[in-house]
Amino acid sequence: MKRIISFVGVVFIFGALGVTAQDTSDENQIYVLYRLTAENDKVQEFEQAWEDHNQKFHQESPVYAFYMESGPYSGTYQGVEGPMTWTEHENVEYTDAHGKDWLDNVQPLLVGTIDVEWWKHMNKYAQNESDTPTEMSIVTVYHIKSGEMARFTRMLDDWYEANTEQGFDGRYNVYQRQLHGQGQVAIVSSLDTGLAELDESSELRQRFITTHGEGTWQLFLDDYELSVSMSKVGLRNRLTDISTQQN
Repeated sequence: MKRIISFVGVVFIFGALGVTAQDTSDENQIYVLYRLTAENDKVQEFEQAWEDHNQKFHQESPVYAFYMESGPYSGTYQGVEGPMTWTEHENVEYTDAHGKDWLDNVQPLLVGTIDVEWWKHMNKYAQNESDTPTEMSIVTVYHIKSGEMARFTRMLDDWYEANTEQGFDGRYNVYQRQLHGQGQVAIVSSLDTGLAELDESSELRQRFITTHGEGTWQLFLDDYELSVSMSKVGLRNRLTDISTQQN
């Protein structure tokens, strides 16, 4: 499988989070993501406490649990709940026992604050979705310049068209950050056969030219430079034992 895409000589994964979006028709598919950092000398204790908490209190609101292997958040954990509509998220009931268990058994094993983010699945760009969750994925977050989201969205349209028309077999999901002033888009590339996929070269440029014509690749790169202020890339592993969300 060819999954790696290059921009101006720097490898980005234009294509996390390996969450497979569930079908909620045309409704908002919203995920809440929270980042956790364990005390250095209490990692095993934290993982066990988080697993116990999830298994006891998150059967009705399942959690995907991840560990960041690399990137700006390396060494931290992620919990992801969803997809649900905004209304469904708001109506999730957390009991006093749920809160007490977190505060008594999980929170004391963490350092720093818990960062919470909301992300909306951009359904139209999902490629080769599967009911089987991936164990490993690469998450690339693009920070979009002010006023340039329309340009970046047009890039996504062209990228998606080039992949689908040429029968590209990579598996991707795309998400847009919500309730935040700066535009951010995350592309999650599933590594279904592990890191070996990174040994394969990208053929995006050729797919793009075949689909859109000669001269379009340079315009694509120009639009990237005009619309993206920075990007962050990280390798993420799903923690099956701690997760309650298995599909």
